[in-house]
Amino acid sequence: MLSYTAILAVTLPVYLTMIVGAILRRSKILPQEVDKGMMRVVVTVLSPCLILDRLIGNEAVMTPGPVLIAALLGFSLVAIGITISWFTAPLARLRVGQGRRTFAFTCGLQNYGFVAIPIVVALFPDKGTLGVLFTFTLGVELGCWIGGVGILTGFGKAPWRLALNPPVIAILSGLALNFTGLHAFIPDALSNTFTMIGATAVPLAVLLIGAAIADIWGQEKLNWPVAILAPILRLLIIPIAFIAAAYYLPLTVELKRILIVQGTMPSAVFTIMVARLYGGHPTTAVQVVIATTLVSIVTTPFVIAWALKLTGV
Repeated sequence: MLSYTAILAVTLPVYLTMIVGAILRRSKILPQEVDKGMMRVVVTVLSPCLILDRLIGNEAVMTPGPVLIAALLGFSLVAIGITISWFTAPLARLRVGQGRRTFAFTCGLQNYGFVAIPIVVALFPDKGTLGVLFTFTLGVELGCWIGGVGILTGFGKAPWRLALNPPVIAILSGLALNFTGLHAFIPDALSNTFTMIGATAVPLAVLLIGAAIADIWGQEKLNWPVAILAPILRLLIIPIAFIAAAYYLPLTVELKRILIVQGTMPSAVFTIMVARLYGGHPTTAVQVVIATTLVSIVTTPFVIAWALKLTGV
């Protein structure tokens, strides 16, 4: 059974890599001007290659049933998180027009990608678990663009088509190859190319996340009610739903692992950008992201260790 210190040794490098990204930003080695191009490369090339590398031929995602269950849980748990955060936002003195909707979206959406991926890989190096993470991501993406952005813009105006982005297309393509049996005809040279390119996706993305946090650090005066309530919700209350699903539902071991890791994640950094683009309250998003990220350095390894022991996975 993995101990707290063993899991801390796995999770801490992710946060240390963020710190390196922040240092690179502050020292001007990684200027803001390169962010857009680098992140576009991550999203359109590197991440799809990582996804295809881990999905194609993966025995854990060869049939539609488990994939649909994982995606449904991804969507449902994001919806639950947003709902809980919406109803508790008044405790932080937030009203509609003053950050309540943004608080609900930002608290409800965990950092499901580039913070979770290296932790999953380090804790569970088998190909199956990471492949299941990507199927879970399908539901999270829908939850983000339908539920999350919908709460900012009005659900009838939510840009749900943005859920069909390059990583999601890669997931669907990899699953289609598996379901049809065509995965067996992928040349080794192409598979090895996916592996080589995909290996660069996570470290580069985590560096950029650290740089983005450095950009927003200290820009706004700390809102203590938000900074206190957000970690309580995102890292204590909402994880109960994830861990309960892993404990009570008859799921595969791989999916239980994903639920545990996902439940412990801080709020997604990109919610700040979404709040800016879709009429949200970016200041609130900044407060939530920074508060949950800082607190998660301590809570994430503890909750993962406890939940793995509880569920026996």
